[in-house]
Amino acid sequence: MATHALRDVQARARHRHAVESAIWGIPAVNFELMREVMGSGTSNEFVFWSQLLDWRNQTLTPNPDLIYYLAFFDTHEGPVVVEIPAESEGQALNGSICSLWQVPLEDVGHFGVDQGRGGKYLILPPEWDQAVPEGYTVLPCETYRSYALLRSVLAEGTQEALDKGLELCRRIRVYQLSEADNPPETHARDLQGTIVDTTIPYDLRFYELLHRVIQDEPLLARDRPFAEMLNSIGIRKGESFDPSPEDAVLLQEAITEAHAWLKASYEEGFEQFFPGSQWFFPAGRDFTDGQRDGFDAHPEAYPYLNRGVVYHMAFIGIRRLGIGQFYLVDLRDGDGETFLSDRKYRMRVPANVPVSQFWSVTMYDADTHAFIRGNSKYSVSSQTPGLTSNDDGTVDIYFGRHAEPGQEANTIETGDSERFELMFRFYGVGQEVMTKQWALSDVMRIAGQSETEA
Repeated sequence: MATHALRDVQARARHRHAVESAIWGIPAVNFELMREVMGSGTSNEFVFWSQLLDWRNQTLTPNPDLIYYLAFFDTHEGPVVVEIPAESEGQALNGSICSLWQVPLEDVGHFGVDQGRGGKYLILPPEWDQAVPEGYTVLPCETYRSYALLRSVLAEGTQEALDKGLELCRRIRVYQLSEADNPPETHARDLQGTIVDTTIPYDLRFYELLHRVIQDEPLLARDRPFAEMLNSIGIRKGESFDPSPEDAVLLQEAITEAHAWLKASYEEGFEQFFPGSQWFFPAGRDFTDGQRDGFDAHPEAYPYLNRGVVYHMAFIGIRRLGIGQFYLVDLRDGDGETFLSDRKYRMRVPANVPVSQFWSVTMYDADTHAFIRGNSKYSVSSQTPGLTSNDDGTVDIYFGRHAEPGQEANTIETGDSERFELMFRFYGVGQEVMTKQWALSDVMRIAGQSETEA
């Protein structure tokens, strides 16, 4: 019989295993949650939004200035074909196809392999050893399940541009390779107006989702050390997940600690992108190298900790980051103080933002990394109707509870939130961004009382 001291040591070890398993498993749980909530269970169906997103889309840090098309694939029955259409004038598609672990297999569309000319992509199951027909860009995948996140980038902020973007998306096709001689119709389901909440659940449901992933996928060689950790907390392939009341308490404490670690690492763990600025990119070089080349190509490092931070606040993998898209995050004003929603702020976007498509700054609830519930506006972009610029080409953007008269187009209201965060997006990234010859300015608090005190 185990002594009290031994039981205590074992419980503490299982607690640590549960914490590490949560951080490691974030990208897969993120994927499984998206797939479950959006209800996409067929291999020839896309889900999409027929209008620009609103607050009912509670996914992690989405872009409200373009059209999303999203599909989940399963190659248990064999390879899957994804047909990306050629772009026409006024159309552009930026997207990626990723594994369940959100490792990009390839970028597609305007800045991808096909460069906007369209092409057929063939997703192979793990260890596929059969002949592959010609005419495809072949994407070996280390997991059976994968997904495509495609963005129809609008030429301008008009209904006509939106209609063109939707027309491009309607020509995307997906089907089994075995059906290639006579492909079935690709179904598309509109989620506009539906509440879609895929914010990460930091409770027992997290481990239930992780258990579900483990049942259907091979454990990758680089992840074998986690097998024993998962086993110790009751997550085993081929067995049900049924924690005792005592285990449920332990798991809740562990996921709470994991969340606290992820939050602290996100808020304090990254270097400034521009010297002396609060803007940062929430990932390190080991992570971006692994995303570009595959993590097995860099056996000297496995940045699952950094990966966990990324996927607790985002959903997508991009292979060639800094070409089609690039993202910077800001959590603090120029004085280093956390953004509070009852204060007023101004950001001055420098002139001549180096982009070939558009730029935008988007606000999210800092506690959920999703749109602020109930809001009607989430971003200001270079395509915002009525956007006003200064005489020198700079653009002032305001953040606060309410827009001042005459500043409505240039303002994002903080709504019913306590804290907010900002993401600046570059679409069609100019080299001046990555070489830092052009730099964002800090967000500054507007002097005076908070709006609740005024």
